[in-house]
Amino acid sequence: MQNNKQLSREDVVRLSASRSAENKISTVQKLSSLYSSPNITLRERKLAEDIFRIMVEDVEVKVRQILAECLKNTKEVPQDLVIKLINDENSISIPFIKYYQGLTNKELIDILNAQNIDKQKAVAQRHNLSNEISAYIVDKCPEDVVVTLISNNSANIYENTYQNIVNKYSESENVKRCLVYRSELPVTVISKIINSLSEELQKRLIMTHNLPNNIASDIVEQVKEKATLRVSAEYSSDKQIEELVHELYTSNKLTPSLVVRSICMGDLKFFEYAIVYLSNTPITEVRKILFNTQVDFVIRNLLRKAFIPKNLFPAVFSALNVIKDIRFDLKNNSNQTFAHKVIERILSYGNAEEELDPRDIEYLISKIN
Repeated sequence: MQNNKQLSREDVVRLSASRSAENKISTVQKLSSLYSSPNITLRERKLAEDIFRIMVEDVEVKVRQILAECLKNTKEVPQDLVIKLINDENSISIPFIKYYQGLTNKELIDILNAQNIDKQKAVAQRHNLSNEISAYIVDKCPEDVVVTLISNNSANIYENTYQNIVNKYSESENVKRCLVYRSELPVTVISKIINSLSEELQKRLIMTHNLPNNIASDIVEQVKEKATLRVSAEYSSDKQIEELVHELYTSNKLTPSLVVRSICMGDLKFFEYAIVYLSNTPITEVRKILFNTQVDFVIRNLLRKAFIPKNLFPAVFSALNVIKDIRFDLKNNSNQTFAHKVIERILSYGNAEEELDPRDIEYLISKIN
């Protein structure tokens, strides 16, 4: 009995007699099934490939679409057919590019270099994409393709490729969101992006990834600090702010990190009253020391008395200098603008007593972002 999956004499006769798309499609489907069979003979394989070469030139788009669909899951397609299929129009080439596992790295790079964004995305969606191709996509392709790559959880991505993504798209919320939602992410990458994420994405990061305790705790603490400073920003009178600081102090929530973050965001009154409570120094004396003296060591002594860690001093001094430069005109400077000015000061910070290494700078900026 003839296997109904094999190409019969009747099929060949019908294909020769009628050039309809339906007959061609039926022939392609039957041939591809035979072509994938482990029992196919060499003669049958050659016959099938010769017919495929005719079909890949067919004027009917639907015929070529079915051919690509049928061949995308086969193991070995002749090179000339592969080239024809990947260079065909998108509706034909994209499923083949996305699923045919026989494509070499050179062929994938050629597709990426052709700069057809839909075909580039098809490459980025491939299962178990190699580290090398992932790195090439990040280096050469536009952001939409990189987002597609990050969203492909099966793609292999080197740690330094992640670092390139973070550096290249540091301002892209879309890239950050995709990184957070990726199933696996190196801790080094998490540490680098964490302070630039929205609170929503920070919470998602905790839920999605098995973070080290210190990083998870830091996220939670930052969310609390930002919420506290939002409350402070709504208060206008000294009395309201002092009451808030007093409440935080009595509940052991007036942390050095929160205090330094407040001055770096331009919340001068909160910072002043925090120093009052932490150093047990009258408000008039605090203000006199901070703004009526040109002697740094007096300010340093006040910060030490308030138990502010020495490694946070540069951020405080940078913020105080920005405040002096803008002559207390904080109303015309948004928190974000003020923070950017503080960061600029920190990056150029330096004095005779201390030098900041890159890790210190990164830590200080994390307290501002």
